Amino acid sequence: MASFWMIALFLALAGIGVPMCAAMGVGAFVGLLLIDVPLDTLPRYMLHDVRSVPLLAIPFFILAGNLMNAFGLTRRIFEFLQTLVGFIRAGLAQVSVLSSVVFAGISGSALADIAGLGAMQINAMRKAGYRPEFASALVIAASLLAPIIPPSIMFIIYAVLMNVSVGHLFVAGILPGLLIAGVLLANNWIIAVRGLEPMPAVRRSSWPEIRRSFWRSLPALLTPVVILRSMITGLVTPTEASVLAVLYALLLGLLYREITWERLWEACVSSARTTTMIMFLTGVGSALAFVITHEQVAEALAAGMGGVSDSKWVILALVVVALLVMGAFVETVPAMLIAIPMFGPLVVKFGIDPVHFGVVLTYALLLGIVTPPVGLGLFAVCALTRLRIEAVIAASMKFYPAFLVILLVLMFVPALSTWLPGVVFAKP
Repeated sequence: MASFWMIALFLALAGIGVPMCAAMGVGAFVGLLLIDVPLDTLPRYMLHDVRSVPLLAIPFFILAGNLMNAFGLTRRIFEFLQTLVGFIRAGLAQVSVLSSVVFAGISGSALADIAGLGAMQINAMRKAGYRPEFASALVIAASLLAPIIPPSIMFIIYAVLMNVSVGHLFVAGILPGLLIAGVLLANNWIIAVRGLEPMPAVRRSSWPEIRRSFWRSLPALLTPVVILRSMITGLVTPTEASVLAVLYALLLGLLYREITWERLWEACVSSARTTTMIMFLTGVGSALAFVITHEQVAEALAAGMGGVSDSKWVILALVVVALLVMGAFVETVPAMLIAIPMFGPLVVKFGIDPVHFGVVLTYALLLGIVTPPVGLGLFAVCALTRLRIEAVIAASMKFYPAFLVILLVLMFVPALSTWLPGVVFAKP
């Protein structure tokens, strides 16, 4: 019962506008009171997980993404892709997806993708004749790539709480990320062919223009390759790769002569704010997990669901439905911190690979940023564009079939998430 009242209090406080960090902290405090454990359990668990070495990667990956934005590197990536494929039908829509693929390999955060690329993508599409509502919806849909394609902040949190390898999760996200990008590209093409949205092509660039744009953007385009290659080859750990990403971004800032003290300071301050929020939520989430584990909630769920079906696919489907509902009402990171201790041990009991479940859980909760009533992605693009949220939600409906296809494939084709880590990390 303590877990029920703890989560209910958290949701009630969040629902009346209490800041998420405070709502989760109060819920954890009350949960510990109800199970009658020493109150120093809260700071002890917070310190224990926040001091975890893999979590050190979070502030550095956030800083790397902010530096790439501050130094104009994301602009160069977008401009090159625009000259390369912008002239085809639905070209700028495809450029938005492809640029999000590249930036996903740098930031690891959906909201960072919207903040970094969103305004640029939406402005370019509006000038070309796209409806701003559709452009905004596409930016949100493409931002879902960021926490799936490595590096991923959500994967790092999941790995710490589920005690699995960050490197395995990073590699596991590569093929699902390419799947998401491919489905979104196909969805854009179908919308254009069926005339559901005006998608005019822009002027075809000449080969000299494409060549010049390529060489200007090449160092920025190589950033995800540098990060991922260094991890897969064992040259660095994921935590060390995050530091490497920051150093590479600083090097490119110097190379492009776009680095200034003002931009550097703004990137550091923004990164510090985001990191503080994530670390605090992660620490409080550890206390929530302690209460949930202490009350054996996962075991109770396993017993209850075992009475419904002994098929792991049915169990996974039920869990995913619960995650979709949770993601629609709770911000992604807090929802993850609640869902992992509840459902992680449960799915493992039914024989579901924890790496596979990490990818499914992350994507299912991510859909919450494009789903009302919380829909942080919806609010983020509306803040950028001054559009009515109802109009953006209506435009987002054109992407829901694609979201469903992606989710079903991720759920029922586990090899998509587990095959590549098995190959890369196979013992000789």
